[in-house]
Amino acid sequence: MDDRTPIEESGIDANQSQETSTSVATLPPRADLPTPPSERPLTASAQPETFNRAGFWLRSVAFAIDLAVLSAFSLLLLLVSFLVAGMGAEVSGLDTDASHSFSLLSLFEITEFIATAAYFTILPSETGQTIGKSLLGLEVCTLDGDRLSYGHALVRFLAYGPSLFSFGLGFLWVALNPGKRGWHDLLSGTMVLSKYREQ
Repeated sequence: MDDRTPIEESGIDANQSQETSTSVATLPPRADLPTPPSERPLTASAQPETFNRAGFWLRSVAFAIDLAVLSAFSLLLLLVSFLVAGMGAEVSGLDTDASHSFSLLSLFEITEFIATAAYFTILPSETGQTIGKSLLGLEVCTLDGDRLSYGHALVRFLAYGPSLFSFGLGFLWVALNPGKRGWHDLLSGTMVLSKYREQ
């Protein structure tokens, strides 16, 4: 009667089997292989059972809130500009010439653009949300459900340009696209998730 185990039948003795199992158990995970979904950390953006793709109306309201926040900042910046102008700083018109190479108005426009870029870059990178998205339970992330890096968030902000200058068609694409992604999402490889399901 042959009482050998399947391992012994294949020509491997018990000691070799134990060494093999020990070596396999102590091998570190290979860096070139993707992490299985079951072993990924459970973040808010990586739970499809509780988060859904955000639709056009929720995203529109969130964007309107963000514009209101930025408008308030612009108004404050404009008031500061008037105060500086009242103290004797030079304010030139839109049609500046070579003698007015840099004006307070130019400084205001540059500061406003930098503040807007920082708003749509830093907040999504640090928290995954702008103020408007936070109030409505929305979160922007990559297609893998990961948080955006600063560079990725900046690319997404710059991709607002084609969406805006096409008469807003890029934003309207959220309602037309089955994946609920606008042109800026398609160009930057992002999506927006929501805690709530739109009807």
